[in-house]
Amino acid sequence: MKRWTGLIGALAIVVGGGAQAQDTIKIGSLFETSGFLAFLGNQGLEGANLAVEEINASGGIDGKKIDLVNFNTESDETKAVIGVKKLIERDKVVALIGAMNSGSTFSIIDIVQRAGIPIVSNGASRAISTPVNEKKWVFQAPLTDVLVINVLIDHFKEKGIGKIALNNADSGFATSGMKQWQRIAPERGIDIVIQQTYGNNDPDMTPQLTNIRAKSEVQAVVQWGTGKGQAIVAKNYRQLGIDKPLYYSHAASDPNLIKLAGDAANGIIFPTSKIAVVDELPDSDPQKKVTANFIEKFKAKYGRGPATFAGNGYDSMIMLADAIRRAGSTDPAKIRDAFEQTVDYPGVTSVYTYSAVDHYGAQPEGVALQIIEDGKIRLYK
Repeated sequence: MKRWTGLIGALAIVVGGGAQAQDTIKIGSLFETSGFLAFLGNQGLEGANLAVEEINASGGIDGKKIDLVNFNTESDETKAVIGVKKLIERDKVVALIGAMNSGSTFSIIDIVQRAGIPIVSNGASRAISTPVNEKKWVFQAPLTDVLVINVLIDHFKEKGIGKIALNNADSGFATSGMKQWQRIAPERGIDIVIQQTYGNNDPDMTPQLTNIRAKSEVQAVVQWGTGKGQAIVAKNYRQLGIDKPLYYSHAASDPNLIKLAGDAANGIIFPTSKIAVVDELPDSDPQKKVTANFIEKFKAKYGRGPATFAGNGYDSMIMLADAIRRAGSTDPAKIRDAFEQTVDYPGVTSVYTYSAVDHYGAQPEGVALQIIEDGKIRLYK
């Protein structure tokens, strides 16, 4: 962990005067600042901009300032394709970060691969960066579905839960999560008694939850989705009087869940990053200081606290900038190789280690199980 101490300072090698000091390193981002996932993309862009501001204020990378160019995908996969082509072909970026939307990332992978431009995706589907030999230019920075699913299953084992119901949206993120649950659960001795799917824009999920309620053998219900659907599920769940524990994906860290669901959100358990519970972490946690500093700077800049998605954008930008510094070049291939050599980076979202065979980086120790109590997120104990 010591090599990451003072990372911003390490990135800042000030070159006084001259044309070189005015040069910039152009990096593209694909954060969705409008559309149904704008609540994710806006936070991701804010985190990335905070990182760029810190790096540039300290002198940049070898004296060159970062120029972050964002294309708003509008939470639309077709627009993501248009955006990535513009960033690569017209803006001549040397690397990319984003999008938050897994579906948008899937839609541009072939373009990125053909162009030979490294991308640090903030999409949470594990399939984004696997298999690595087919996606050598694609990295991930968020907590992935595979990672958090295994954390939840570890918890289920401790609680003696062996039979669950799975309720998921039909979005790219949720469909990927469903497939991973169906693959991983039986391998680890968990029986998915019933699986239900709802439309991402459905106004009511009572039919699916009624079917789940009918399965008396179910010991816990797992909800997988994003956006306002999460709040609707919580309300319908309480209205139906289902008395089984309710677990959500890491997307439950969206502050809009509590705002929209109100008291119905109380009792929801979910695995996510440590931003919301940093004060409850032991001082020995390698992420505590990094996360506390990030929260302080974010509040100073934006006048409010960050959600976990802001940490994703921040970590992506910091690690990418450090890879460029270590590569000693803006050659995309050298940046890609340097990013693979990122080891034990204690970020806001997780502790990251990448390699030639692992492009998703986030480690299990970066995940904290949390619960909503009295309208606030607490560390689950």
